[in-house]
Amino acid sequence: MRTLCALLGVLALLLTSPLAGVAHARATSSLAQAISALKGEFADKSSVLFSQKTRNGLGSDASLTVTHGKHRFAAKTGVYASDITEIFTVGDGDPELFRMINLGRDTYTQTYWDDLPKGKKWNHWRDKEGFLWSQNLVDALNPKFLQLISRSAEKVPTKDRYDGVPTTRYDGSVEVGHLGSRQAGIYYGERIGEWAGGRITWKLWLGPDNLPRRFQAETVYEPYGSEQRADTVRMNILYKGWGTPVHITAPPKNLVVEAE
Repeated sequence: MRTLCALLGVLALLLTSPLAGVAHARATSSLAQAISALKGEFADKSSVLFSQKTRNGLGSDASLTVTHGKHRFAAKTGVYASDITEIFTVGDGDPELFRMINLGRDTYTQTYWDDLPKGKKWNHWRDKEGFLWSQNLVDALNPKFLQLISRSAEKVPTKDRYDGVPTTRYDGSVEVGHLGSRQAGIYYGERIGEWAGGRITWKLWLGPDNLPRRFQAETVYEPYGSEQRADTVRMNILYKGWGTPVHITAPPKNLVVEAE
């Protein structure tokens, strides 16, 4: 009887394992197609509209950032220009408004708490890393990130529609050596000294053209010490209007002051 059970177990393994491998291979291939489609949009200097909600922390210290805006692409850099408006709220506090325009290496920011000279409404920054798009961001518009998560991608049956089209969903989870955040978004990388890494659990919805329509991610940072607790950030991004012509221009020079 034990021999029969063992044989049946081996038979079941032989029947199921190749199928699982094929499904995973297809999911990886689909994300490779998404990378190719995204790079095609970059080469065409296309654009996309987006909206995003980001939640950080728990309880009275929890924060919510509601963002909407538009991106314009370039072949080598990916996201070349952006016009973004954010409303940031901590707990029951008053919402804070933030506006940012990126054009290549130039950034223009506007907040209600800026202490600007009379008649000025914008700060100008040059090569301010914290504001600029980069290729280590946790975002479905980042081909390098899509390459990273393709290893764990699994296709999930769904009938979800976003941006007016049917979508295919992929889920996965990946560990990274380092996690951090800046104005441009959450970024990842290899472990640096005592800096903490963490895990990114994600969901990605692709349209028939293999372009992202929705992206969800939960990033859990490792605690820095025994008395620290893990920090969790949850984001939900919707992409729409791929190829919609957008115009992103710098503010009038007479309203701009150089940031210190």
